[in-house]
Amino acid sequence: MGAHSARPDRMSDCLSPHLPEPQPNHTRLTWFKDCKDSRRRTLAWTCHCDVIVHELCAVGGQSFLRRTDRAADEVHETHRMRIREGNILWQALLQGHVR
Repeated sequence: MGAHSARPDRMSDCLSPHLPEPQPNHTRLTWFKDCKDSRRRTLAWTCHCDVIVHELCAVGGQSFLRRTDRAADEVHETHRMRIREGNILWQALLQGHVR
């Protein structure tokens, strides 16, 4: 089960979304090492009460998803893409279609 399912009592207090379990036919994203771009803006994020936090980020007219695993102290990102494509990918992540 997902990290959020262990805390059903706290989910009602959360302001940011929790990711659902991945759909059976979900697409696996390719994740790359964090490029540590200090200019990035975080546009949206999943709840910080989960161990893994996802963010929709933008920099230089492009967007990407960022995944922080706080237990492993690792940060990964997807490739850069157009803002519109990033928004579509973010919605797919929130619906369990990609992971």
